[in-house]
Amino acid sequence: MPAPVSARFPIIRASLDDGFFSLAEQQARGVLRENPSEEESKEALLLLTHALWGQKRYSEMLDLLEGRENQPGLVYWRVRAHYELRQYEQALEELAAADGEKDVSRFAPSLLRLQGHIEQKTADLKAAESTFRSFAETYPTHRERIENEFDLAKIYTLQKRIPEAIASYESLLKEENNLAVQRAQLKLSHVLYTQGAAENFDRARNLLDSLGANENNRLSYRIDAYVDLGALEERAGRKKESFEAMRKAVALSPDAQQRVPLKLALARMLLRGDDTSGALRLLEEGLVEAPNAITAAELQLTKAGALLQAKRYQTAVDAYQVYLDVADDPSGLAQAYFGKGLGLWEMERYTESAVVLDKAVDALRDPAQRADALFKAGDAYYKADKIEEAEKRYRAFIDEFSYSDRMPNALYQLGLSLAKIGRRTEAMAMFEMLESNYGSSPFADQAALRYADVMLASEQWEKALAKYQQIKDQYAESPAAAISLHQSGLVMYQLGRLEDALQAFETVVNEFPDNEYAPQAFYMRGFCLYLQGQVDEAVQTCRTFIEQYPDSEWTPDVIFWLAERNYNTGNYKEAEPLFLRIASDFKGHRLAPRALYWAGRCAAAMSNYVKAIEQYAEVAKNYPTSEIMPQTRFSQGDALSELGEFSRAILAFEEIIKNYPDNYLVNAAWGRKGDCQFSLAVDNPNRYTEAIGSYQAILDRPSAPLALKLQAEYKIGRCHEKSNQPDKAFSRYMNVVYTFMNENVERSTYSVMWFTRSAFGAATLKEKEKAWIDAAQIYDRVVEANVPAGGEAAKRIAQLKKDNWLLFQQAEETDNVGIDG
Repeated sequence: MPAPVSARFPIIRASLDDGFFSLAEQQARGVLRENPSEEESKEALLLLTHALWGQKRYSEMLDLLEGRENQPGLVYWRVRAHYELRQYEQALEELAAADGEKDVSRFAPSLLRLQGHIEQKTADLKAAESTFRSFAETYPTHRERIENEFDLAKIYTLQKRIPEAIASYESLLKEENNLAVQRAQLKLSHVLYTQGAAENFDRARNLLDSLGANENNRLSYRIDAYVDLGALEERAGRKKESFEAMRKAVALSPDAQQRVPLKLALARMLLRGDDTSGALRLLEEGLVEAPNAITAAELQLTKAGALLQAKRYQTAVDAYQVYLDVADDPSGLAQAYFGKGLGLWEMERYTESAVVLDKAVDALRDPAQRADALFKAGDAYYKADKIEEAEKRYRAFIDEFSYSDRMPNALYQLGLSLAKIGRRTEAMAMFEMLESNYGSSPFADQAALRYADVMLASEQWEKALAKYQQIKDQYAESPAAAISLHQSGLVMYQLGRLEDALQAFETVVNEFPDNEYAPQAFYMRGFCLYLQGQVDEAVQTCRTFIEQYPDSEWTPDVIFWLAERNYNTGNYKEAEPLFLRIASDFKGHRLAPRALYWAGRCAAAMSNYVKAIEQYAEVAKNYPTSEIMPQTRFSQGDALSELGEFSRAILAFEEIIKNYPDNYLVNAAWGRKGDCQFSLAVDNPNRYTEAIGSYQAILDRPSAPLALKLQAEYKIGRCHEKSNQPDKAFSRYMNVVYTFMNENVERSTYSVMWFTRSAFGAATLKEKEKAWIDAAQIYDRVVEANVPAGGEAAKRIAQLKKDNWLLFQQAEETDNVGIDG
């Protein structure tokens, strides 16, 4: 093994070049433990940081570099870590702090490119454009100049500066690099037909057709060209041509891994064209050759939808059930429940339909689909003569989807339900609301009729509003005037007459500011504005309420509403302190435990898992009987898992299983508990300990010949492999490979033999992991070594690339922000 520390750097760089980042980390840490010189320490630190980056251990990179001098290489890796963590503001701050130094090192081009990508991520497109232009001007011959031009073209496209984007792609068409030309041709055509005017369709069509038809072009580009051509023709309304283009893409795909998803895409295209029989044939073909369970499930779900579209309802219901029995994707399950519920509805199996549609409502995340499912569930319960359940669904729809154009229908159905179960006063209120607020809807006259049907029993809402008006007019100087006006506002708010309610609340706030109801009227204005779609104004109103009435009994509810809205829009930084304010300022309030829990969720969403765990612990400590405890323990387990504290995470998941056996999280808790146990399952190689010790003794002896040390290193690897420790085995094998390649090793029969066995052993481990690219890299080392086994290694490389051609092409085309060094 090499004596000087610096002599080990080529081995570490070789590990990084081959993508063996864990191995490189071990090697770099070894250098740092051996009291290297200052320069050697700096280089080892850069290599170690690179190794951590390759393992996606970005937070550890920042911890490692904290407090280090602001040398350019370290600046690059700090910025890169923030970039990977999506901490773009911190990344830009690092760049600004290094402005005077960043242009003088080998990292300067990469820093500049990285800056452009950060600016793009933060939607500062003008800055990104300027940065990429600066790169082009400063480094006109850099190896990433072509990629930089592609980035510029993308920036132009994002800015809707289509002529400039087109010009950039057209300049790339003149490059000598044929693959870049093909890629530019594909990108240009995409911009032409998606962003340009209709007159650009012909040019885009010609570009795509020529790209796809040329057998000398890269296969993946040809396939993409026909996929884009299919989308273009569909947009142009040429169904026949769009189908033909997609069929060409399918025909070109040599393996099921890509061919089946393309068949699925074509089937969906056929369904949009109402060719259900053609779509079903393709879907059946795809199911036969589906390359994995996920794709098979997606095919099955689409097949069920095609059957539903074809009005083959029983078959569709059965197909959806097949999907529900095997799939676990939440989005797919939601779609399957919805589709099955619709199929059952069409077969007039209303009770079953209602139950399944309820599951769809719980699972769906798309607001429009959730609204449809909720409304249909109400209809199904109504048809099944379960009117109380129908009423609940219609009310839920009205509360959650007040902006929907189906509101008149919902109000009408709710009124019918209330009338049918004898709650006539409420029914009248619904019909009156419909007639008053949706006078031009087709349900208005029906509501008027239904109102007449029940008016003999009661006119409570109208009388109440009339009475409130009477009080206001009659007692204008009394506090009762403010109360009546406020109550009028609340009644009208409940009836959905938001403009009237808003006016009433405004009057209370402006004319009766000292009244006890003024605070509630103040924030109710915000709710009215929100339901009318005036979101910004509503938010500002509620914020002002919190400032003006910090101790009001309604303040926790308003703070929670604001925090919840921030959380739902992804603004965790703003949401967290609002949730914490409820927990600290309103201890014991009904919202306090839930607020603490959501504060933890905010911290976790920002990757601050330690803080999240602290918040969850506060919930358990202060509110152990809260209904939020199951969710709290589950989230606590997730956060602990993110930190690698799997034993503690198991305890959290076990508490859910033990203490909340009927909770909906129990199934998920069992699954997460299993995940943690799997992460802790490390075998103990008992029978090989003595042998490993013997081999290590050889490595520790300075007098031992190098060929013998290579042999010992290889056999330690074999011991680890037999002990089911493939990572340790791989490391030992690769020590032999890199030492043989980088040291002045005598090419004896023995040294060649141990090198060859080590290389093939390491590659075999990677093949068992199906890490085909890594295996090929190792076999390539054998070829490079010019040893007798080189021919066999070359054959294996060829076979790997043949069997996994698409993976290798994708690896060649992977876009990198840029790493110099």
